[in-house]
Amino acid sequence: MAAPLTWTVGHNLIPPHPLGGCNMGTTAADGVVNHAGEVFGYQNLFVADGAIVPKAIGLNPSRTIGALAERIASLIVAEAR
Repeated sequence: MAAPLTWTVGHNLIPPHPLGGCNMGTTAADGVVNHAGEVFGYQNLFVADGAIVPKAIGLNPSRTIGALAERIASLIVAEAR
């Protein structure tokens, strides 16, 4: 598979997939959700989709988004939320 022209020429990934808007961060100052997808300041409110990915990650982010959602679901179950 060839790398996209936007990467080979400009070193900038521009995916056709909308990402971001509810970025993962370490605190409310730099993100909307924590590593477990929980919204800062709102207990038991979770985001588990492409909105938590802060920037382009490659050609097709579906596997990464799926893995994040699965991890978040596992943490919710493990913590009996």
